Amino acid sequence: MKYMEYISIYPVSAKPMDSETAKKEGYADLVQDYHGEGYELTYEGCKSWCTKSEFEKEMPLYKLTPLANTIERMVSSDYKERFEAEYEQLLERLCSLNRMVEKWDKGELEFTPTCPREIYDRQIRAMKDYLVILIERAGIEKVELKGTSYKF
Repeated sequence: MKYMEYISIYPVSAKPMDSETAKKEGYADLVQDYHGEGYELTYEGCKSWCTKSEFEKEMPLYKLTPLANTIERMVSSDYKERFEAEYEQLLERLCSLNRMVEKWDKGELEFTPTCPREIYDRQIRAMKDYLVILIERAGIEKVELKGTSYKF
């Protein structure tokens, strides 16, 4: 039998739970002889427990951010969901870059950019053009987009 490999992306809730509490909660078989910090994990209706180091090593950590919230839709079989996620990612990246250059202009950046300002300005123009194209396509293809009236 041939095995297939998959990448699974699912939301995980992680609640800090030390090993002693985990044993009391019924995770003794997972805790075994470990003593220390860990997490109770909840995903897709299932609960489990793991050590803090195991969690930090094995779990891809995605904070609930606008970009992270698009991950699942980027691999959807529905092209409209992928389209919406692409738009939301581009919009978030454009807003973020725009905030960075505004801070730069005010002298409020906490770091020194490596690239000259002109590169960032060109990137912003290209991203705006891309955004306009996506909005036009969405109108033609009947894809509902959230927040299509932004001023940069």
